[in-house]
Amino acid sequence: MRLFAVLLATSLAGPGQTAETDSSGRGGPVWTVDLNQQFQTIEGFGASDAWAAQFVGRWPDPARRRIAERLFSRAFDPSGRPRGIGLSIWRFNIGAGSAEQGAASGIRDPWRRAECFQDAQGQWDWSRQAGQQWFLEAARQHGVETVVAFVNSPPVHLTRNGRAWGDGSAYSNLAPERYEAFADFLATVCEHFERTGRPFDYLSPVNEPQWRWSRRNGQEGCPWTNEELRALVPVLGQALRARGLKVRLVLPEAAHLTHLLRRTDGEPLCSDQLRELYGTRPDAILRTPAVAPIVAAHGYGTTDTRDRTRDIRRELGQRLRQTQPPLRYWMSEYCILGEADDGRLRGPGRDLGMEPALFVAELIHHDLTLAQATSWQWWLAISPYNYKDGLIYVDRSPEGGQVYESKLLWALGHFSRFVRPGARRVAIRPSPEAPDPQETEGPWVSAYWHPETQSCVVVAINRRDQPVSITLRIIGAEEQTFRSYLTTADPETNLQPGPPLEPGHPWTLPPLSLVTWVLAGSQRTLEKQPAPAHRSR
Repeated sequence: MRLFAVLLATSLAGPGQTAETDSSGRGGPVWTVDLNQQFQTIEGFGASDAWAAQFVGRWPDPARRRIAERLFSRAFDPSGRPRGIGLSIWRFNIGAGSAEQGAASGIRDPWRRAECFQDAQGQWDWSRQAGQQWFLEAARQHGVETVVAFVNSPPVHLTRNGRAWGDGSAYSNLAPERYEAFADFLATVCEHFERTGRPFDYLSPVNEPQWRWSRRNGQEGCPWTNEELRALVPVLGQALRARGLKVRLVLPEAAHLTHLLRRTDGEPLCSDQLRELYGTRPDAILRTPAVAPIVAAHGYGTTDTRDRTRDIRRELGQRLRQTQPPLRYWMSEYCILGEADDGRLRGPGRDLGMEPALFVAELIHHDLTLAQATSWQWWLAISPYNYKDGLIYVDRSPEGGQVYESKLLWALGHFSRFVRPGARRVAIRPSPEAPDPQETEGPWVSAYWHPETQSCVVVAINRRDQPVSITLRIIGAEEQTFRSYLTTADPETNLQPGPPLEPGHPWTLPPLSLVTWVLAGSQRTLEKQPAPAHRSR
């Protein structure tokens, strides 16, 4: 590849406006993108179908199709605006059967109960989870590359207490003598979906094993100690191998990143998981061939301050590179729960605006650049709740209702729509005289190279309430024209296409905005591509 450096710029204050320099006349710091310095390969961006898809998937058209289009589509409308955010990963919840139990399940909210494909007599009913299956089919039709089946609790007819939640102890609600039955259940489910042309790429058999998951949690859940996981995984691997299934196991879905890194006082039996599950011990889970070389963890409890957000992700990234270089890190679940970002954001209260969107975009940036995550996955794709947990919100009605799009949906789309599976994150750094954005208020800028399409994508996040001007210098690419996509607080400006990027001008990021720049040539290539087939692992 011929080395080529070019200054590229345009104003992104709005489509069709001319570029301007900042007050210094210099156009802000020069950011250098070096395509020759490459880091992790991106596997995708996703969200889960829990729990609303079981109802919304049975809504009449066109409401459910509109939601599927917003989540999965890679098409463009006549103006050139993306019709959706093009998720490349979809998480399908394999339910435990609390829905069939109804109020007797102990889970008060019907929207948090889940059906099970098997009953207590061992009979299978593949018509269950129909709403979720509708969204799974829609995801495949739109070309979503990867499906992760995940489990919150073993089926209720296998658990110790006959419920989809435990007794409050640290130990699993599944007795060891039931491990084979659980493994057979999961293998049969995976086999059915593979045989019917909707295969799961990954199976996540446990979720946040650190929590006690008693009745008070109000949802399906099951704790697991590290010792129990080391005993369960080989049994699962054997069940999958006996059926010749290609699905890979992904674990441990740790509740906090700290549970991977060290022994914690509150969860001594299920923490320090990088060492306890993936280390050198003879019963480490990676010795089971079905286990993918992935460590999956959730971002909760680490975002109360910007310093804590960055420090623990930097520590995780360094730890993985130094002691576990074969492992890939997935940030496999996040939503805004408690306090986040110096207490300015809290989980309660639906907010469709820019503040949570920009906060989450910055968090994605840190997960990708500091922890070198290869995948980033949001929690609820669809939420009926008055909470900061959804990408799309809906009326709480099983029959149908209104659909409400959040700015957070489009913020994730700045990554998911354009940073496709197979992209390599590449180096980008400001000029030496500029302050390090990691130690300031940003802007937060990351860059990606797609070898297949020979295209470059740059994502910039401006959380300031004033415009920020930057100039990009690209090393290692032929000179090409870039397209721009902008999201601001304006209700209609969501991945809004802007003017082409021409050499010679600074770029002005509007206040409180996200901007993605894509090589125009590569964009035409993407538009011509058919929906991808199922990807082999």
